[in-house]
Amino acid sequence: MCIRDRVHAAVDMALQVSQSSADLNRPGARNRVACGASSYHGPASTSPGGGTPLGAVAKGLTHPVRYPVPSPFLRRRGEEDAAFHARLFADFTTYLDTYADEIGVLLVEPQWGSSVAAMPWPADLLKAYCAEAKSRGIPVVADEIMCGIGRHGQGACFLTECWDLDVDIITFGKAIGGGAGNLLSGAILLEGAADFREASRTAFQSHTYAGSSARALANGANLLERLPELAANVRDVHDAVSPIMADLAARSDGAVFAHGQGALWGGLFAHEDAAARTAANLAFKKKCAERSVLPYFVPVGGFMLTPRYDDEPELLAAAVADVAEAALETARDMGWAKTRLLPSAYDGPPPSASRFQGPDPEAMAPDQRVVYDEIRRTRTTGADRGPFGPWLASPPLADAAQNFGRVCRYETSLNQREAEIAVLATAYAYKAPGLWTIHVGEARAAGLEDAHVAALARGARPAFAPGSREAAIHDATRDLLASKRLGDDAYAAAEAALGATGLVELTSVVGYHGYVALTMNAFEVDDPLRPAGVNKRAPWTHDAASLSDAELADLVSMANKGELDLA
Repeated sequence: MCIRDRVHAAVDMALQVSQSSADLNRPGARNRVACGASSYHGPASTSPGGGTPLGAVAKGLTHPVRYPVPSPFLRRRGEEDAAFHARLFADFTTYLDTYADEIGVLLVEPQWGSSVAAMPWPADLLKAYCAEAKSRGIPVVADEIMCGIGRHGQGACFLTECWDLDVDIITFGKAIGGGAGNLLSGAILLEGAADFREASRTAFQSHTYAGSSARALANGANLLERLPELAANVRDVHDAVSPIMADLAARSDGAVFAHGQGALWGGLFAHEDAAARTAANLAFKKKCAERSVLPYFVPVGGFMLTPRYDDEPELLAAAVADVAEAALETARDMGWAKTRLLPSAYDGPPPSASRFQGPDPEAMAPDQRVVYDEIRRTRTTGADRGPFGPWLASPPLADAAQNFGRVCRYETSLNQREAEIAVLATAYAYKAPGLWTIHVGEARAAGLEDAHVAALARGARPAFAPGSREAAIHDATRDLLASKRLGDDAYAAAEAALGATGLVELTSVVGYHGYVALTMNAFEVDDPLRPAGVNKRAPWTHDAASLSDAELADLVSMANKGELDLA
């Protein structure tokens, strides 16, 4: 049975087949979706950190919960495959113990897409995950949107078949449109069609088929007839790409992960710090442009390759070689220390004078650990700095807050320098030494001059160019923090400089960091990177307003070196 909208339709199928009623709002309904911590299943509610459920198709569906996955960002230094997989499976079973009564469907991605740059799961580990979920009555959906229809290169149509995974539904789509050239996408319900018809009031189609089931069926039949031909083409692609990616991994000396299979490959920059990977991605994009190649640049830092099945092997090999050289050159130019490459070790919680720094990572509950690992993977400051420790006492709050914060920090129209102006002004307004200490270094790295930092440190207006975006950002931030609203002049200037979208984003950046400041102030959150002997409760011995610019500049310099806090 085929139905439109891939993962969303598959989730709806699984929930309705597995439960006696289509009403997922009833008491006791298992209406949560379990997603891998590093998986992406589309922009709606079936994705980690997603938003509002999809209405009628996923009525009653609540926000997803995330389970531990074998991402390279989560492996401990020196941990062998067997130990890593055993630890993950133990965490997964504990996770199911916690959520099994709430989970209506488990989503698995046999070979990751853009979130981990096409890295395949360890087959035996994924098989164990699926079997454990099924033993608890949880339907399993295999998301093969990227790797299905033979793109994985393992012979059969789906990796699910190759690895003998016990699943209920398989989704597919992009492997067809991007690789095989047929306009078809959907989900296949393997068993339970009668139950689905009985439970479901509606099954609808939209623009994917343009109302033509006959055309979808014809395309599907044509594809099945062509599978042997496509499989042979994928083998040619694999043979062309595989040695180049293996050479990239070997020559990078641990700085680049290179992996994949068939016609789906990827590479990841292996630095443990998200900011370093972001910087590498920017340099990598330029080097690719210089070579006239355009891979897909993955957000975590790296690239993904999804060649067509019938690409000419010689031309494909030449293009992939250019991408590999660009990645290798980028890694070398970054000059990364070997000790900062993944996998990273956890050495225990840092010493702290905080009132409450949150749960010890080695003693976290499964839901806390999943959020903690996600923060470590995606945030420049890591999960052991700032407000994350206290937030992790409440995993749903921590997950929502860190997702919101990630967008505020890295996904707005404000560049890093502009954002840091707003953050430092917020830190000063809240008299939040912890927030200031972390961000004063980031502000300098973003190019903010010492004179501007000094002015912000005493609540003065920095000498930004009149009418500039920076001036408008500062003035709007100050007005928001002082009066809790925007005056007409500040609003007009900010809207003219930033536009309505930019002003909404600025307000969100200020509001989020106000929340951060309140958290860090309430719990007196210490900075674990502070040099020993530095007193976080004694920022300045003089009123900043009474200091000369030279005196203040000296204090700013000391703070930037971690020698002193400014509050």
